[in-house]
This record gives sequence, C-alpha cells and structure tokens, in this order.
Amino acid sequence: MYTGTKWLVGHDAIRWLALPGSALFALLIGISVYVFDRNWATVQFLAPFAASSGEQGDVFGPLGQVLPAFCHAYAFSLLLILTLGRTPRMRILGAFAWFAVASGLEAMQAERVSALFHRLATLYPDSPVLGSVSNYVVNGHFDPGDLLAAGLGCAIAWLVASVPEEKT
Repeated sequence: MYTGTKWLVGHDAIRWLALPGSALFALLIGISVYVFDRNWATVQFLAPFAASSGEQGDVFGPLGQVLPAFCHAYAFSLLLILTLGRTPRMRILGAFAWFAVASGLEAMQAERVSALFHRLATLYPDSPVLGSVSNYVVNGHFDPGDLLAAGLGCAIAWLVASVPEEKT
C-alpha cells in the first residue's frame, strides 16, 4: 500500500502547500481592485492598455481604497515567511521585513518625498528605475489607512503561518 499521502498529511504538508495558494488568491484580489476600480492610466502595469479600458466602476466601494495595501502585504509577507523558513524567528522576521517594505513604499508617496523623486526623474530622464518610481509616487498618495491595512495584512500572514502545526 502507498503510504506517501499519509506521510504528507501527518507532517502538515497540506497546510503548508495551501499557504502559497492563499497568497496568490490575495494577490489576485488586490490586483482586481486596480483592474475594476482604478484609472488604468495611473497604474504602472495597466498604463499601456489605458486606451482600451472602459469606464471604471465602483466594484469594491470604500474598501477598495485600502484592500490592495492589505492584500499585497498579506501575500508578500506570507511568501517571504515561506521563503525564509518555518521557524518562529523567521516567521516574525518575514512579517516585519515586509511591513518595513510596505511602509517605505507608502512613505515614498508623501508629498515631499514624491516631489523629490519627480525632480530626480526629470534630471535623469533616461533612468528606467527613476521613471517607474516617479510614476508610482506621483500617481499615488500617502494614506495612513494604507499603513494600517499593510500592518494588519502582515500580522495576519504571521498568524496564519504560525497556526500550531500538527504534532506527530
């Protein structure tokens, strides 16, 4: 009799294999806010298709303002946790590290920082990195609600990854 499946279930592999799936699902929800509710001309990955976009709706309502920050923080934090390892130290490190990244990206959208990136992009117009960053920060706006949503997403990713494993 084949006992490989029993070994997988006994060692909690199914739960750990489901975690990347939940991260992917969260990413798809976050991206769908941009596709259905946002102006494509201001979204980096949709800007080339802005001419073919229809009228944007209000599919997600007020939740659409913070849902991408939450979903992306949850997904990337969870993927980072899975990459770093399953130890308690790596789980907390992964969640904090992604919160630092999300906070930095949000802070870049503050008015003064945004103006600095725009000036740098003007001085160095051939820099693809500065052009992309400038587009991101100029078309975004700093929102404390996004910081809160990102923190909540990272905390839930840590919590989901920390659910006690089955002891065999």
